[in-house]
Amino acid sequence: MTNREHSADPGFDEPLVLIGEATLDRMPGLALIFEETAAGFSRFLGQYEEGVLLTMDGLEALRVGELTENFGGIGRTFVYRAAGLEARAALAVDDAFHRMTFELLLGSNIVAPACERPMTRIEDAILGFAAFRLLDQVAAAFASIAPVSFERDWGAEEAGFFSLGPKAAVAVLVRLSLQYREHSGQALLALPRTALDPFRNILARAPGAEGQATDEKWSVNLYDNVVRTEVTAEVKIEARGFTLGDVARLEVGDVLRLPIAPTSPIRVVSEGRTLFWCTLGQKDGKYTVRLEEFSDERESYIENILGV
Repeated sequence: MTNREHSADPGFDEPLVLIGEATLDRMPGLALIFEETAAGFSRFLGQYEEGVLLTMDGLEALRVGELTENFGGIGRTFVYRAAGLEARAALAVDDAFHRMTFELLLGSNIVAPACERPMTRIEDAILGFAAFRLLDQVAAAFASIAPVSFERDWGAEEAGFFSLGPKAAVAVLVRLSLQYREHSGQALLALPRTALDPFRNILARAPGAEGQATDEKWSVNLYDNVVRTEVTAEVKIEARGFTLGDVARLEVGDVLRLPIAPTSPIRVVSEGRTLFWCTLGQKDGKYTVRLEEFSDERESYIENILGV
């Protein structure tokens, strides 16, 4: 029986949210999913700047009409088709969330003050990228329950929260708070109640209620085949190109000049992927490298966003 099929439990027909009454406190698994979402997004932004933290501030059930009335003007609202939940999801972020993610993703640790001008095309694209990465974390947190994926629904975004259903429909609202230094921003994720109803029996289980795996053979196999797996890492110094004529004219004692200085950052690469940026050094008569920072590959995704 799949997760989406009906259970024989006589309580299956009990709705997730009774009319005007939330039963979310009886679903600890749901809170855990969004706590994992917040932690995952914090780690993602932490690649660009330390001290960034996204936290879940709470869950509540509201009518779609109340959502629109209370939060319709919060800022930018994105709408996604949620495959696996058979519904749409709406993600609204305020101006502070927008400014923080924009600066952090571009490598700046200075958050610009609020301004009244509309967002530029590039700002909107980068904010959309940040929103999609947040939804990626939601999908990852849901993975143990059901395969979920999100696709931007451009045509529904003008409707905002009303894309979730009629005015009287009930939605589950997740409040998320983004903190960086003295700055604080807010994101609101809303899903229709009906999207979560098929999973309420699973979500009602307390985290850890299933117990821990005690298969020693499995644990040893995991350690041997994952933790102890060997990988090859290379220290990569930028190369200089030569023509065949240049090579033919080389003589013993000639000096080949590299396009970097001794203090320039160099890369540690494994299977074509840059893992760290390093500085070159020397110890006990041998050349060494000191790991300075993780590679965030920000240039790659910025180029993808801008289409260059």
